[in-house]
Amino acid sequence: MYLILRGSAVVLLALGIALGGAVTLPACSGPYSGKAERVKRPKAKKRPPGEEAATEALAMDDTCRTNFFDKPTTRRRATQGRALASQAEGILAEADAKEGEERILLVKESLDKLSNALRADPYGPAPTYKMAVAYAMVGKKKCALDLLDRLQQLTRMPAVESEAERNVDRAMRDQAFEPFRKEADTALGR
Repeated sequence: MYLILRGSAVVLLALGIALGGAVTLPACSGPYSGKAERVKRPKAKKRPPGEEAATEALAMDDTCRTNFFDKPTTRRRATQGRALASQAEGILAEADAKEGEERILLVKESLDKLSNALRADPYGPAPTYKMAVAYAMVGKKKCALDLLDRLQQLTRMPAVESEAERNVDRAMRDQAFEPFRKEADTALGR
């Protein structure tokens, strides 16, 4: 008798679940009926004729500090300079993938880090090279060329000669200087 009751209870439970599922199906349908409407993409707005792009505005101002030898610290802090330069290189890599205003802000941030790196180590070839790349990315040709010339001067200093030579070779291959490759090669002494 117990088995019959148990069997009928299982059947009733299964029947209840099936009916409950059938009853809830129509109640769970979405509030919308029919096909979804297609949404048109907004058209890009054109810049007003008097306004210039952010990169053009930054490129117009060609003032930059390239001589960090004026008031060097009492001793080189090369480790701190390299750490700041590597942080700036990461920011520059991120800026390379961005466009417009966001790119400009990232390049400015990397320039701040590189400026601090050169204050810590005024004779650092890596921060000098990376700062030249940053200026080239935003179209500051004169600043980039001045820093490449400074990098070439660092090859004559025995303490940093080998690192400076590596960075000069790296600059010779860098695509950031392609728009003014001849001038860059001249600044690098090649």
